[in-house]
Amino acid sequence: MHTVMHLNLRVDPTQYISQIREVPDYDYIHMVRQPKYMLDLSLLNEKVHYLNEVFSPKEYVKRNNISLLHAHHGQLGMLLLPFKEETNLPLVTSIRGRDATLANQPIGYLDNMRMLFDRGERFFPVCQYLADRLIAWGCPSEKIRVLYGGVDLNEFKYRAPHKGDSQNILSIGRLVEKKGHHILMQAFQKIRGKFPNATLTIIGRGGLEEYLISLANQLNLGDSFRLLNHLPKDQVREQMTKADIFCAASLEAADGDVEGIPNTLKEAMAIGVPVISTNHAGIPELITNNKEGVLVQENNVDELADALEFMLTNREIWETYTVAARQKVEQNFNLDQQLQQQAEFYDELVAPYKVGKRYLVTPRQEDKKVLKETPQSQQQGKYDDERIKPGKKAELAEKALIYMQQLQQLQGLPQLQQLKQFPQLQQQTNDKVKDELVTSIKKEKEGKVQQGAKDQDEKIAFRKKEKKAQKAEKVKKALYKIQKFQQQAIDEQLGGDHGGL
Repeated sequence: MHTVMHLNLRVDPTQYISQIREVPDYDYIHMVRQPKYMLDLSLLNEKVHYLNEVFSPKEYVKRNNISLLHAHHGQLGMLLLPFKEETNLPLVTSIRGRDATLANQPIGYLDNMRMLFDRGERFFPVCQYLADRLIAWGCPSEKIRVLYGGVDLNEFKYRAPHKGDSQNILSIGRLVEKKGHHILMQAFQKIRGKFPNATLTIIGRGGLEEYLISLANQLNLGDSFRLLNHLPKDQVREQMTKADIFCAASLEAADGDVEGIPNTLKEAMAIGVPVISTNHAGIPELITNNKEGVLVQENNVDELADALEFMLTNREIWETYTVAARQKVEQNFNLDQQLQQQAEFYDELVAPYKVGKRYLVTPRQEDKKVLKETPQSQQQGKYDDERIKPGKKAELAEKALIYMQQLQQLQGLPQLQQLKQFPQLQQQTNDKVKDELVTSIKKEKEGKVQQGAKDQDEKIAFRKKEKKAQKAEKVKKALYKIQKFQQQAIDEQLGGDHGGL
């Protein structure tokens, strides 16, 4: 059985996902960056590891028999690139929403994503909408596999809509702008006069909690509104079974943050709750307006209020929606089917990598091969007609010049990137070459002076000193060229500072 190393944002109930732990025929390691992202210690087991404790990727991969790397966020994919380069394993990156936007991303994020597109083998956006965003950014379409998040239909069993007089509206999601809770609250306030017994419950936690509490007071929602903190999964499911209508008022946030497809919408549809949502991101891939539910324009209070009023007024058509919604989830969002699809996507990568592993050439091996096959031609001096003659005094300088010219011919050589990122390494290299040259010249000079004193007269010794001085000057010129080649190699080949990942 192959083992996949999954790098996830954190370990908590929301990230303890089937796409890591239940992929058929694949074992797993649930990796997080460091222990502080292990948020729920009750989920800790021998399969939870920390990336910052891996000192030798090659040894780690061999010890754990890892065949594939899977990052569950765009930035985590970037973080795994050095790990991938050292181990030569295929890398898969899931794209879930914000990581396909520039919303609150660090400087250089898009450039780094394009680097990931070039070096990563596969990308799993959670809807076609996000796939189109990746393609617009430059990701090759042949590397993309849309992989919807699935619903466990054994946990979310269908039941017919409520036939009583209750009018409970439910929304679930983090308290952030893109969830549109504030729009839903304003829409609910507009219909309260016609439906005095209606209630609105929002379940979630996040940075907008105080704002939403304040908004509820401004809208005078009173006891008809409840804001519940994050609840365990079983209690969330219980609240969903009690709901008459589920609403996800998703929208694009001011900073560009977007959804993929909210899992809570899929779960409500599976369980038989009529749904209202918006034409946002991948949601139309889940809901066709007036078939599996009702869709309105995002960020539109009036349209959302009209949809709430329509659904509360026409209770007799709810079952038409819910039956179609359950069928849609069974066909396209069944967890078992999606996990099997994920395993097949893995198979595309693991089989050829395992079979052809011995024929693969890593980037480092390619660099060595190019260096070995590059002709060792004699180097020119400062002027076209001036050559450095091979000799004991200039031999090290000549080899250094040849090596630097070879580096110029290579594109993206990791050593050059190291010189760019660590200037002290460049200085240490220069100092080491210089010290070796000075020591070599000094020893040879002393030996030849002693020999000249014994065998030649004062005039010949004087002439030799002049020649040695000339050759020493050529060595100085060679050192100058080494420094010049280094700077040109960094500035021209790397094209400036690309920033760290």
